[in-house]
Amino acid sequence: MKMSESTKPPLARLVLFMVCLSVAGTCIAGVHYFAVDLPQQQAVTAPANEWEYDNPCDLCIETCDRVMGHCVESDGNNCLAEFYVCYNTCPC
Repeated sequence: MKMSESTKPPLARLVLFMVCLSVAGTCIAGVHYFAVDLPQQQAVTAPANEWEYDNPCDLCIETCDRVMGHCVESDGNNCLAEFYVCYNTCPC
């Protein structure tokens, strides 16, 4: 049997098959992304930001004020000292 010039060697056919398979896989993955993944990503919304303060200092100072208020309500001893300890730990 003679090998004609139009017959490709087995390795070339394998390479052609692999290239075609990768192109087909890429097309199927793209269709899946646009049909399934993208709508799910757009349907998910980020949770609402419930932070009522613009910066951490406001929260820290309000927390110290609560400490001071609780201290005065309980017994009043060393309230000012506790307030300053709390206030000095604030990041502002």
